[in-house]
Order: sequence, then C-alpha cells, then structure tokens
Amino acid sequence: MKIVQQIAENFIKDAISVDLSEGLSSGLEKLKEMSNQFICKLVEQKLEELDSVLFANPRYRREWRVEHKAVSRELLTSFGMIQFSRRYYRHRKSGKRRYLVDNLVGIVPGERVEAGLVAGLCEAATDHSYAKSARICCDSGVSRQTVMRKTRLVKDLKAADVEERRAVRVIHVQADEDHVAMQDGRRDTIVKLVAIHEPALKVSHKRRELPQRHLLSSYDEPVEDFWLRVADEIDRRYGDRDDLIIYIHGDGANWIRSGTKWLKNSHFVLDKFHVRQMVRRVTGNNEDYAHYIWDCFARNERQKINEITQACINSEICAENSGQTFIRYIRSNWDGIRIWYDEQHHAGGSCAEGLVSHVLSSRLSSRPCGWLDEGLETVSRLRVHMLNGGRITPDNVRKPPKVALRATKALKKALSLDTRYEYGGARLLHTDHRSSSDYRLFKAITQGGHSI
Repeated sequence: MKIVQQIAENFIKDAISVDLSEGLSSGLEKLKEMSNQFICKLVEQKLEELDSVLFANPRYRREWRVEHKAVSRELLTSFGMIQFSRRYYRHRKSGKRRYLVDNLVGIVPGERVEAGLVAGLCEAATDHSYAKSARICCDSGVSRQTVMRKTRLVKDLKAADVEERRAVRVIHVQADEDHVAMQDGRRDTIVKLVAIHEPALKVSHKRRELPQRHLLSSYDEPVEDFWLRVADEIDRRYGDRDDLIIYIHGDGANWIRSGTKWLKNSHFVLDKFHVRQMVRRVTGNNEDYAHYIWDCFARNERQKINEITQACINSEICAENSGQTFIRYIRSNWDGIRIWYDEQHHAGGSCAEGLVSHVLSSRLSSRPCGWLDEGLETVSRLRVHMLNGGRITPDNVRKPPKVALRATKALKKALSLDTRYEYGGARLLHTDHRSSSDYRLFKAITQGGHSI
C-alpha cells in the first residue's frame, strides 16, 4: 500500500514541476508521458497486491494451491508495457492450473496485447493502414501483421437497437460497389454497399443530409442473401407495410436491379451520375448532341436517342463500340430514367457513388495496395459497423476466459479492505509554503478542484 502511495505522490510532484514556459506542446507531451508511466506503475503494483491478498486469504481460493511463486508477465496496453509477477496455482482435485489474478481481472492466457488496446487497433484499422493504426494506438511493440490478425478476431458485432419503428411513407436505398485489387492479381473483385435512408434534407446550398442512414456491406455473399439482409433491416426499422414505397438507386448493375424482386413496393432509379458519364463518352465535346439526348430523356423518345448516337458514331465523335454500349445501357435501364420525370413518384436524387467513395473506396481502393479475401471482408464489415455509430469493445476481440475464481461480494470486500489507501499527501503539502502555487494546485487536485 505504501508503494502505491509513493507512486502517486511521485507522479504529482513530477507533474507539478513541469515548466510550461518552455512551450505548451512540449509540456503537454511530458505530462502525457508521465501519466502513461504512472498508470503502468500503478497497475503493476495493484496487480501484485491483489495477488498477495489472494495468497493471504486461502478461504477465498479454496482448493487452489500455489505451485510457482513470482512468475513474471508482460502485457502491452494503450498506456505502455506493464510488467508484473504473480503466483501460479494448481487445483487440488481437478489438477487444473491457473494464474488466479489473471483470471480475476480478465487477462486471457497467452495474451500479449491487452484487449482494450486490441479494440483500439481494430477501430483505427477501419480508417488507416495496419501499420499506421499501430503507430496511432501505441508507440511500439505492435506490428502491422499483428493488427491484421487482431482485426480478424472481431466477432459478435451488434447493431444499435431501434427504439421504435418509424412511420415514414418513402425510403431510399442507395446501392453501388467498390472495385478492389487483390494480392493474387484479381481485378474484378467487388464489395457491395447499400445505404438505407429517409428522404434527403437540404442543410445548405450544396449539402444534403441523409436522415436515419444505415449502411450494409457484402463481400463474397450470394446476392439474394444480401438483399434478404437489407429487407430484414428495413423491416426492423419500418415494419412490413404495404404503404411503404422504396426507391432503389444505382448504376443499373444486375445485382442492383434484382433488389426490386426482393423488396416489396420497390422501384429502380438510375443514378444520373453514371448517365452523365455515358452521355459524355458518346457526345464528347459536342454540347448540342448532349442536350438533344437529355431532351429525349424528358420527352420519352428513346428511338431518337438511338439516331443521335448513330450520328455521333458516323461523325467519329465516339467509337462504334462505345455507341452501341450506350444504346444497350439506355435500353436496359429506360424504366430507371423515366421515373425521374414521373410526377406520381418522388424518386429524389441519387448519391450512391459518393457514398461508396466515402465509405469503401477511401479505405479499400484509393491506395496502392492488394487485399486478401479475409482481410477485405473484415475491414469492410468493421468500417461499416463504425460508420453506423457502433464501437469495437474488448468483448468483441477475445474469448471469455474460463472462470476459475469468481469475484464474489465477500472477495471484493476483502480486496477492498486489504488494498485500501490512506491519504498520504501531507508530506508533500509541507514541502511548500501554504501560499505557494504548488500547494494550491495539489490541494485542488486532492479536493476535486474546489481550492482553485
């Protein structure tokens, strides 16, 4: 107990002595380093004290007998490396062996990185590379391979509970995919993304907000299974209603259009971003042809679009392959174009391309890297979970340890009584005059800030 008190007093002395006149940034860095060292030393000492309390109270460990004394252990945490010693016990009847202190505080056998740090590494890996995530979360001791392995341990991620089903009449489903390069050279690998949201709200001249947005991703999953997951999520949020209209926005890919078969009362809406790209590819810099095509969209004149496209081919504005591809694309998605102008529908705008860029591409495909199947599935799933407002907790990254010693009320009381600390700041207070700034600061710390 005296050691813990001494550690605390030394920390306060050192923290008070930091000279901020040398620069605020350097002062804060010193205080951060001191705080991390203090926390590590404090945890090390408290773990060893808990081990001593268990050893001194056989009635709380019953059949467990000491087999080895002072077995050292290192554990990397977000504050730094902690090193402590504890006893190794053997159960007299079953013969099982345990470090009772490890079991009591939830340290898993063989664990080298503390679960809280692992959770932080996994969260960082949804935004940054594995190597950068390690640098962000800890100074050293974790390799990018370790971060990669830890992300693959994350299980049982649960979406936030829906308080009540919302009674809106219209919802939108933005659907698109990100094309990702794989380490084995595959270039056609896609990760699917769906965003469910209510009609967009205009928050500024150039910005709109998607109310109640919820993301779902899919990799290496049958299309029908993915759409069934989307349908389940819509039912969870809005119920199975006949009056609910769903607009599915996308570029016309087969898997996107197939969503109308799985979602009741759904209509396909072609994303204008992709149509603009196709029109520009066919008409080049000829603005007149481009205007004619858009006028034909509005007037429902598909045959004239074919004639204009043929004129572009004959004028060598575009290649024949590009022109024929455009004609087939418009023919296949004509219903998704006509719904733009249908007054009975309120299809709204599409933003699937921007969502994919923000949600998936910024992590998966915007950097020169190649993925493995398991890593791609894991990171895309974790990133979507984080952007939905979820968190990764220590319980998501480790198996629950086998309980050898339960923290009963009696045991907690014994631990509390045997490791309680008395106020030991008097010696420090007497080292300075009561009117000094150090005295007032220490008094404020020990009394909750009331003396400042």
